[in-house]
Amino acid sequence: MVLRAAAARRVRSGRRRHGAGGAADPRRHPAVAGRGSGPRAGAQGAAAGGRGRALMLELHDLGVALDGRPVLRGLTLSVAAGERVVIAGPSGSGKSTLLRAIAGLSPVQSGEIRLDGRPVQALPPGQRDVAMMFQSYALFPHLSVLENLCFGLRARGMARRDAEDRARAAAHTLDLTPLLARRPRELSGGERQRVALTRALLREPKALLLDEPLSSLDTQLRVRARAEILKAHAGSRAAMLLVTHDQSEAMALADRLGVLHEGRLLQLAPPRTVYAEPANLFVARFLGQPAMNTLEVQLALDGGLWWGDQQLSRRLSPAPAAAGRRLVLGLRPEHLSLPGSRWAQDDPQQATLQATVEQVEPLGEQQIVWLQAGGQRLAARAEPELRVGRGVSLPLRLALGRASWFDPDSGEALSPVRHAGPA
Repeated sequence: MVLRAAAARRVRSGRRRHGAGGAADPRRHPAVAGRGSGPRAGAQGAAAGGRGRALMLELHDLGVALDGRPVLRGLTLSVAAGERVVIAGPSGSGKSTLLRAIAGLSPVQSGEIRLDGRPVQALPPGQRDVAMMFQSYALFPHLSVLENLCFGLRARGMARRDAEDRARAAAHTLDLTPLLARRPRELSGGERQRVALTRALLREPKALLLDEPLSSLDTQLRVRARAEILKAHAGSRAAMLLVTHDQSEAMALADRLGVLHEGRLLQLAPPRTVYAEPANLFVARFLGQPAMNTLEVQLALDGGLWWGDQQLSRRLSPAPAAAGRRLVLGLRPEHLSLPGSRWAQDDPQQATLQATVEQVEPLGEQQIVWLQAGGQRLAARAEPELRVGRGVSLPLRLALGRASWFDPDSGEALSPVRHAGPA
């Protein structure tokens, strides 16, 4: 592999400069080579998004049951070499089971798992060439950080000196050099996370599986740790598959983002696409803090759009469905505008609702304003300086040109609706 060859060159070069015990130049470690794994790519669906990159991990119609209960149902997914795919979903959706199935730790009832083109579902875990980073990090408590980093390399037959040279170079990349002599109990949660990630990457696996890797860290450490994951994976050919319930983590780390629910992959696309064009109501309501606002509306026979007894639009063209049927209108909080807001959407396709301010949540860089309209609670996003009083009735503008539309029975997304004429 590319990483292994580069490491061997560094080790030989380091010995020429420093003698037999000299360290390789840490600046040339694969973890810091290059600026990343390429631009965001990929289309909605299960095909890998790395254009021009070979598929490294492929799952075809994967089915997994635990204690007779289906956990993964016909899941199909591909990850290209060097690509980062993040799977988000609520607790119990099958995220951890997905990783355990790929690693060989949970039995597969149906489907196929391929690594670098080779079927591996029948192979034991040790022969699959994957590295898995658990939520607990699974560091050996009796070994030092350096010994933990070297463990996988030594187990695969690498000489001690070569293993230590590679481990020290990787440790320099992720600021672990001062910690090499410590035991895991002497490390903070963030430090243990970095050690576990570095150890996994040092194996140069074909697939790197991360199970909620930042769940034990506080908010500030999570932000730094996200950057360190990107830095560590840059230049690696490993297909990274990370599962999380944290939406900020998913959006920040993914080349492509998938949403898993009840064992089914509902959508897989670049993060911005999943956020702006959710495939169904579950994805729309799951992704986003606060979630997408949804209103059940009626498309009248004359093409007008009504919410209860309020007309939102005189005519929608083209219509997403036959006239006279119900629709669900979805709008993100940033697509609801308050009077006087600098963040108001400049959208000619607007409707107006009369709403009452119920609650204001100041969040530093923004504020979330909760409103009541027609008996329904709505969330709008505004700049922190905007003065908004509780109990105030105000005209709330809806940017219909940014709306998502859904079938109220199936929950599936419909084609975009274009607003024509004044609201």
